[in-house]
Amino acid sequence: MQAAADGTSHSSSSPAIAPLHDAAGAGVLANPAMLAGRDEALDTLLGPGAQVRPGRGAAGPGCTLVGGIGLPWLRDLDFGTNWLARAATLVWPDDVVLEDLSYAAHRVMHRLEELEPRRVVLLGCMPRDAGAPGTIRRYRMSELPAVDPDEVHERLGEAVGGIVDLDHTLAVCRHWKVLPDDTVVIEVEPADSEFGWGFSQPVEDAVDKVLDMVRHEVSR
Repeated sequence: MQAAADGTSHSSSSPAIAPLHDAAGAGVLANPAMLAGRDEALDTLLGPGAQVRPGRGAAGPGCTLVGGIGLPWLRDLDFGTNWLARAATLVWPDDVVLEDLSYAAHRVMHRLEELEPRRVVLLGCMPRDAGAPGTIRRYRMSELPAVDPDEVHERLGEAVGGIVDLDHTLAVCRHWKVLPDDTVVIEVEPADSEFGWGFSQPVEDAVDKVLDMVRHEVSR
């Protein structure tokens, strides 16, 4: 895996944007009323397969897909979904689709077959004990070891049973070769995976850095 401290930054041609940590609800622990509002907003924006690209045309072959994977109500582990909800308020190039992929790996595989993207950026928060909380890791699909068919079989069974995470999605989608060669993964080391809403401070501090990295990827 390649550390994110590789100088990645968004292109100078990218539109001016406000920091994502200034988005509504960032870093706030929710009371029940706030949670209900969050649920309604995400159901509207980020239902499975929803395109987080208001006012733009439907995605098609050759698009750049920025896909987030999150686990609802588990603070930092919900990074992919909540990051996308904030990023949806910003301006993105017409060929960029932000989409929630927080569902079973085999369903993500079928969605990728439908979209036929030329480039994919996957986002998530994964506990690997490979750095301090908030550490950002960036790696290309080509840097990963070959997929073990036995592991794929095991992960597919777990996915059908309801397990959702970045590793399950990668294993299944790589095995069936639905990810383009130009696939990059950006993941953050979590600090808090307890029930609740909002990121821990180390992960909140990583939000805008991840934005810069995603901007850089989609502008290549």
